[in-house]
Amino acid sequence: MDTLPLMFAIVDASGVILSTNETWSEFGRANGTEVTPNTLGVNYLDIADMADDTTGEQAADGIRAVLAGEQSSFELEYPCHAPSSKRWFRLYAAPFTIDGSTFASIAHIDITARKQREWVLEAAYGICTDSSRTFTEQLNALLELGCETLGSPFGTFSRVHGDEYVFEAVSAPAAADLEAGRTTSINDLPNCRHVVEHREPLAIKDIEADAPDLADPEWGIANYIGAPVVVDGAVYGTLCFYGLEPRTAEFTQWDLTFVRLLSDWAGYELERQRHTEQRDALNTALPDPSFIIDAEGRFLDCLTDPETMMKVDDTDTLVGQTLHEFLPRNTADSLLSTVREALRTASFQSVEYELQAPGGTRWFEARVAPLESRAYDLDTVIFVARDITAHKDRQAELERQRDELRQAQRLNVLGREIAKALQDTQTREEIESAVCAHLTESDLYQAVWAGSRRNAAQVTLGAAAGIDTATPEQISPGEHRLAIDAIDTGEVQVVEDIADVSTQSDTGTDRPLIADHSSVAAVPLATGGTTYGVLMVYASTDATIGCRESDILADLGRLIALSIQRVHSQQSLQAATTVKLEFLTPDSDDVFAGLSAMLDCSFTLERRVPTSSGSSLHYVRVSGVDTERVCQALTETPSVESCAVVETVAENRAPLLEVALDEISASPLDTLVDYGGAVRRAVAADGDLRFTAEMAPDINVRAVVEAIQEGTPGTELRSKQYVDQPVSTVTDFRTRIRDRLTPKQAAALKTAYARGYYDWPRGSAAEELAETLDISAPTLHYRLRKAHDAVIGALFDSGTGPEKLD
Repeated sequence: MDTLPLMFAIVDASGVILSTNETWSEFGRANGTEVTPNTLGVNYLDIADMADDTTGEQAADGIRAVLAGEQSSFELEYPCHAPSSKRWFRLYAAPFTIDGSTFASIAHIDITARKQREWVLEAAYGICTDSSRTFTEQLNALLELGCETLGSPFGTFSRVHGDEYVFEAVSAPAAADLEAGRTTSINDLPNCRHVVEHREPLAIKDIEADAPDLADPEWGIANYIGAPVVVDGAVYGTLCFYGLEPRTAEFTQWDLTFVRLLSDWAGYELERQRHTEQRDALNTALPDPSFIIDAEGRFLDCLTDPETMMKVDDTDTLVGQTLHEFLPRNTADSLLSTVREALRTASFQSVEYELQAPGGTRWFEARVAPLESRAYDLDTVIFVARDITAHKDRQAELERQRDELRQAQRLNVLGREIAKALQDTQTREEIESAVCAHLTESDLYQAVWAGSRRNAAQVTLGAAAGIDTATPEQISPGEHRLAIDAIDTGEVQVVEDIADVSTQSDTGTDRPLIADHSSVAAVPLATGGTTYGVLMVYASTDATIGCRESDILADLGRLIALSIQRVHSQQSLQAATTVKLEFLTPDSDDVFAGLSAMLDCSFTLERRVPTSSGSSLHYVRVSGVDTERVCQALTETPSVESCAVVETVAENRAPLLEVALDEISASPLDTLVDYGGAVRRAVAADGDLRFTAEMAPDINVRAVVEAIQEGTPGTELRSKQYVDQPVSTVTDFRTRIRDRLTPKQAAALKTAYARGYYDWPRGSAAEELAETLDISAPTLHYRLRKAHDAVIGALFDSGTGPEKLD
């Protein structure tokens, strides 16, 4: 008992200590307790009962159970820390009998070293599994733990690259000249070179004494323990700990095992990272998921990341499943048939299939090839699921574009036919009827109708085709809204299904004119700033109206509007009786109206001339203000580009100004012209704008007034009257020209025209004309200019009444 390196005592049945060994006494003396002889005769159980913690109570209960024969033995591990160190012991108690008396042997075994090793292993495990740390941070923490555990000042993780030795992670004293990234020759570190070359751990407590051939004069390493780091079967480098002084104690087998555990983990982690990088690179280069599948359709392995196939987040959730467990039945049947066909024919097979994913339908091409290897002990194939959704989408888009292009080509041809048909129309009703008939007689559209605004929320039905019976009341609220939106915005409005904008009711009053699901376009009939109405176009069943078709329909809407404008103008010109409308816009936003109030003057518009740049020239006569002052005021106005005096003041005639406006705002005069009216007078005075126009007698005056008020709010229709319009023939027009020309002017004009002076390039020069007429060149130019003035004046002036301003 005295030779055993553990504390040992024998107690009787009541727990009284009968005997102890020398180690028991030594522990007592070392901890300030005189064990012998005072311990002898002391009741061990009473001492344990008086302990402050639960450990003593557990020990007493366990020993009593042993002495009572209730347990064959009792064990308990407990801490027993000293002020300067932490210690753990294991209590072991077992009964025995002598001459019928019961005794127990009690041993206290020091397990501090084991506990410390367990703590170190738990700490290392925590570091290795800490996903919040990078690999380098994990290495640094393990090296610090190793230095603390082994009592070594230096710990390094290094990589061997040829003859170079690269320190990738370092734990060293602050004063040491060693940090990560430093490079040295492997020959300068014979201990590390030995580990690399022999691929086995090395532990030396005193290199100078125990292995002088591994001593290094440069680094001065005196003790060393390290192990190789192996990655994919090759030595990557070393993980080692060392000091610059010999150790007093030998490295234990546990020390060597601990270092090997660290180096093995480092090698495993590097290998895992390398495989992860390779797999990521493979997934980047070949993003299609690949599988090994057997003849029963079971997934045996996953070669690449399967997330791109569907919603699989982990390979393990897929491996072991069958195609029928993972995919819809019809898709699984098709894929399993392809797998078996590849195995039967020993050849490559492919098949396309679609899957419903959270983001929508996705298309795949399964590429299946049999495997000759028997690694899986089954008939297997490699199955690559190639995502072809983008290809399918492009293919569908190309088909849609081809269909749209064919539709656009047919619509262009139809548009030319419609344009030709509209040339001979004389009324708006004829225009609308011709358009509706042409569009529905083709198979492009099943129904078409035209309408004009009734009020802010409804349209009035005009001509129609493709609809058996139609009245304004039958137009659904959804169709009214669509038509009004087109009129208000001046842009084509398209809906894929008219039913989507028409709420169905039990009475059926909300049903669209075309009951089946149809794509509809509302096309504004607009030109310039005037919108005459809307054309509602219903596509054929299962057809849609695309962007290209919508643009062509917009052009058709402008063509119809121009035709309506043409017939309005013709009606105004040809009518013997016209409707004279007089309007007033009080406090007008017009440039001239605003200046008339500011300068206390009046402006009378004589003519407006639009330019190619989109601006316009206004020729106005101004009264009641100095010419220079009004020109300065106009020039300072932001919308006025320039102002010039064309005619100065004369007897009974006010000065004439040419004013260029660089911004064209909505003008009621434009609206009148668009509706075929002839603007006869426009005067701005006292901030108000007054203007009159003559229009065809059958014009929809209400529509004209509403159009003007929409563009220029506040405008009032002050009077409406019918006036007789003298008929002017071509002969009358020629007579007016002849009356304005002198004989010499007429001779110069006729000679210039006959000799090609007005051709391009010119048939004769001015000098040749002058020689022919036997006059000088300046005289010729003078006579031609006067003749031109007479002809052009007859063209723009009616000669019989107020002048038309446009």
